[in-house]
Parts: sequence; C-alpha cells; structure tokens
Amino acid sequence: MPSWTTKALLKIAARILGNEHANEPFSLARISQSARRVLVVPAEGLAEILLTYPALSLLRKCLPESKIMCLVQGAQVEVLRNFGTVDEFVELPTFSGARGFFRYKTFVKDIRARMAEAAFCFDFRQDFHRIMLPMLSGARLRFKLKDEVGYPLFNIEVIPRQGASYLRDVNISLVRFLADQGTAYDNWHLPENEIRIAREIIKFRKPNASDLLVAVDLSYTKNRERPPFDVAVRVARSFAALRPAKIALLADPEPAIGEDEIRQLGPYDWLQIPQKTFRDTLGTLSQCDLLISANTNLFHFAICMNVPVFGLFSNRDEAMWIPPDGRFELVDEDTWKTTPPARLAMRMRDFLEKVTGS
Repeated sequence: MPSWTTKALLKIAARILGNEHANEPFSLARISQSARRVLVVPAEGLAEILLTYPALSLLRKCLPESKIMCLVQGAQVEVLRNFGTVDEFVELPTFSGARGFFRYKTFVKDIRARMAEAAFCFDFRQDFHRIMLPMLSGARLRFKLKDEVGYPLFNIEVIPRQGASYLRDVNISLVRFLADQGTAYDNWHLPENEIRIAREIIKFRKPNASDLLVAVDLSYTKNRERPPFDVAVRVARSFAALRPAKIALLADPEPAIGEDEIRQLGPYDWLQIPQKTFRDTLGTLSQCDLLISANTNLFHFAICMNVPVFGLFSNRDEAMWIPPDGRFELVDEDTWKTTPPARLAMRMRDFLEKVTGS
C-alpha cells in the first residue's frame, strides 16, 4: 500500500500536470468504438486483485480489439501475468523523499504519453483512487465504479457465481452492465502447468503421499497486523499428532514473521519448499490439504483455489472480508485466544473431514 508520502507526491504531480474532466456515463458501445488503448487502475492489494479479476476478464472480452494497460504495484503483476487479460503492465514507482516529486512528475508524464483513451478505476479504497483520477485526465473517457463504499461489500445475488470466487458490491455496476451483454466472466485460477510443477515439487519433498500437507500463513493481515502465528503453529503441531501431516510455512511477498521468531517456538521439522516468487507460493498453496491463516491475502487465494482454510480472524476484521461461501471455517479471536491448541486441532480435524469426506 502506498505511503502517505507517495500519495501526496502523486496528488501534487497530477494537479500540476493536468486539468479535471467530469466523469462521463458508462457506455460499452462508446468504448468499443473509440477506445483503442484502455488504462486500468486496479484495487490496491493482492486479495483485491483476486476479487476484481472477474470484472477485469469481462472488460477484456468486451473490448477484444483494445490494448489494456494495467497500473500495478509490487506482486500484483505476479497475479495477473500469463492470462492474456492485460496487454501491458505499468508499475507504480515507490520513490519517497524530497526528490520523489520529480520522479512522480516523470511517471505521470509517462502515463499521459501512453495516450489511453479510456481509464477504469476499481475503487476499493477511495483515497488512493481519488488521487489517481486527476492523473488520468488525459483520457477522454474515465470511469470510477462508485463514489461511496458501503458494508457489506459482497453482493452474490446479481449474477451467477462460478467456482469459489466472490464479487464485491463496489464492482457490481460494471459487472452487471457487462453481464447484461451476455458475456460470461472468468474467475482467477492458477494455470494447469504451474499446478503440475508444484505437484511434482511437493511429491519430491513429501514422498509419502498419505501425509497431509498443512500450511501455516505468516503474512500480514488485511488490517496490516501481525497474524497469531504462535497459535497457528501450535494448532498445526497438535493436528499433526492427530493425523499424519507435514507442515509448511507460507507467506505473501511481505512476511510478518521472521525465522528467529519461529525458532523461539521450539524445534520442528518444517517442510522446506522453494518459493522464489509469489506465484511459486500460490503453486504450493494449490497442493495443500489445509491452510491455517488469519485474514490475509493467502486466505482469499485459498478460497478461490478451493483449498480448505481454518481461519483465525481478529475482532478488528470487517465483515466485508468474510466470503459468502467456500470451504473454510472461521474462529473468532475470543475463541482462539482461550481454547487450548489441542482442542482447536480437533475442531480443525472435524472441519477437514466434513469438507473432504475423509
């Protein structure tokens, strides 16, 4: 997530370089006829990219002749690459300090030079995209899906859902409009060749196929809090005493927990799996029998990939982050703080048997 300095510099650069144009009504016919180059500003975060992917895939299908450019931050490109949905990625710089303004000014000029004729903002967190919109004023057509975001943000009634994906209400105006055109949308999925590679790696590291693979998520939560990793690790160890299992430690590109903190919980033979990129982590996740996770990015990717999740949510997690369906069980903070790990492990075992039938 960009810092306040990043946002301030972007805002100043955008105001100096551009004028404001009023947002125009959404018209698919107008876009398809005149917008040969389209710039998409996705929602911040990895889970947010996952949740807006159905709308992005609809945009691709309805504008097959347009070149779609996508402004990305960090590992977002890892989520979107190799799908054919985006033609060009434009990375948001992370410069800061006094000299950062001139670099952002150059960045804004570069965006303008790409001559996007239409721009779409998936507005999850309003502050960031209110800054981005003036920057995109070079586009003759600009669309922001909603001005206000209400809770809950999930809407599962407007169009049929496919698989375990779910849509947020802030997306619904675009999704509903495109769905009215009779075009089916796609959910995000990991390519089959990457799943096959991950399967072979896991088979080499875990030769006994009867052992379950349980992953413990060490990522920051969506509230930018540290996960209850000590509880998750103890529950995973207790679970391994109930059913033969190997435990792997996973995290998104910015882990919240260091190796030294893990060692303080005592010795354990963790399953070592190479993870050079976020896509490698997602490949490993696709082969897990269970994920123990707080409200993190990996929690939502596991839901999408139909991997069972035992969720340790905090009292500060908003209801908008609870999926409408999927193979997961949530444990509230008061429960996982007061319940012995052995009892939580038994509850997790019962949940896994229920969703898998074994």
